[in-house]
Amino acid sequence: MTEPQPSHTAEAREKILGTAARLFAEQGYENTSISQVARAAKVSKALIFWYFETKEQLYHTALRKTLEPYFINVDDLGGLNEREQIERLIELFAEFVRENVYSVRFFLSLVLQGERQPDEVIRRVSELYGVFRNLLADIIESGQRRGVFRSDCSPQLDAALIMAALDGVLVQNFLSAEFVHEAQGLIAHLKTSLLGRLLAASH
Repeated sequence: MTEPQPSHTAEAREKILGTAARLFAEQGYENTSISQVARAAKVSKALIFWYFETKEQLYHTALRKTLEPYFINVDDLGGLNEREQIERLIELFAEFVRENVYSVRFFLSLVLQGERQPDEVIRRVSELYGVFRNLLADIIESGQRRGVFRSDCSPQLDAALIMAALDGVLVQNFLSAEFVHEAQGLIAHLKTSLLGRLLAASH
């Protein structure tokens, strides 16, 4: 087999991964073949097998690639008070979904289709959810100490409620093309509603 030219290696591999991710998301793992990926990516099956020994390896690599953008940049919260931090976290979530629609839909579609995910993928997503939820809980607890948020709030439960609301936005965005245009308004309403519940009377 002739080795691909170095200048084309990264580009071809990324094209294969992007195409595979789209097909796995649309059709599921079992219904997607290497031949379909090759046709859609306009490459040979031999080239795919140059980079990936098996379909399973291609699938796992596409999943890992999809998860690369999933992180939280806490630097964006610097200098903000607790109310502003929660507003900013909600905005960051919405921005992430908007900027990574394809990767979010890829993972979510596989979950909705009941595809079994590799343990490393489940662990990574669970870690990210845990970090986001705990960060929200810490902010709420800090706001309680400073009298910004109500003393009878439960930081962990309210953080979980915010996550559940954001998940609802994500799922609606996935299920309805029309909803994409409404998402920004819903996020604004979500911030107002959630913060209205958390804020102490004096705020």
